Amino acid sequence: MRYVLATIAAVAVTGLVALVGLGAKDAPGGKPPAGGDAFTGEYVGAFTAPCGKLCHVDAKVYPRKDDFGVTMVFTYPKAKPGAKPRRVEFTGKVADGTFTAGNTKWKASISDKALAAVLSTKKGPGKCKLDFAVRKSPTLGAKPPPGAVVLLPFAPGKKPSLDAWENRGWKANADGSMNKGRGNIVSKHAFGSAKIHVEFMTPYEPAKRGQGRGNSGVYVHGRYEVQVLDSFGLVPGGGDCGAIYGVAPPKTNACLPPLRWQTYDITFTAPKMDTDGKVTQPGRMTVLHNGVKIHENVAVGGTTRAGMRNLKGPTGPLMLQDHGNLVKYRNIWLVALKG
Repeated sequence: MRYVLATIAAVAVTGLVALVGLGAKDAPGGKPPAGGDAFTGEYVGAFTAPCGKLCHVDAKVYPRKDDFGVTMVFTYPKAKPGAKPRRVEFTGKVADGTFTAGNTKWKASISDKALAAVLSTKKGPGKCKLDFAVRKSPTLGAKPPPGAVVLLPFAPGKKPSLDAWENRGWKANADGSMNKGRGNIVSKHAFGSAKIHVEFMTPYEPAKRGQGRGNSGVYVHGRYEVQVLDSFGLVPGGGDCGAIYGVAPPKTNACLPPLRWQTYDITFTAPKMDTDGKVTQPGRMTVLHNGVKIHENVAVGGTTRAGMRNLKGPTGPLMLQDHGNLVKYRNIWLVALKG
């Protein structure tokens, strides 16, 4: 199987890019982060169908209160343009340290950071063995360019200054990050159109569900929210991670597992207003999540849910939401855009 994986490496990478437009590195190897479990994460490799054909598999294992969800997405190298990849979902359990999963057709297990799965068909079995993989955003750790406004400076091993924020109740950590405190935190700096870089990490909260799991939000101009949530492995909706909340769901789920650093790179065009302050053109937003374009030039009109409704005009601050979950942020900066 290792030889097979090597021989189709190019196909595998091409298939994965076709699947979600990944800009992040898909790197087999690594290990689960401290504070989580031994099984949550991504697994990648090849599936050998009963007919002998090969395709790329991207599997996601995510924790739930009493079990695990397993999602396997199959990308065929000769699939027609625009064709949806095959998606299979089933449930996993851990007993005596052993992970097993499956349904009436699939049987799977995880050991030694590898997911092995077998599909039973009338034509014979289909098999795959997938390696644990750590995906990193291509913009992770991006340094602010000359002229950038740095809202949260980042240096590994150094507590960041919170001087750029109105609410100083959030906590600066020794690893260079900041985590939520009591209440939303708002930047002192107001801006119009801008490119914005934000890095965030959702906590490991397997017992929680939906909006109660790693919830926060990045509010551009204090009004337009790009949702932060642990939505790893799910089919995203209008309130999931990457959504412009209540306006548009992300085009694809580009989430990393909890306890992994993720990035938002937002290009925001400020709304235009007449002399009376009436909006003549709504603001627009393009969002890259971990290097993946999940929104392109989406119009944002009125204030999204929980936004700052007392703000008016074509400028505003950046706001990070306190929703009760211990979400971390780091390396936040923006570059003003003309017009």
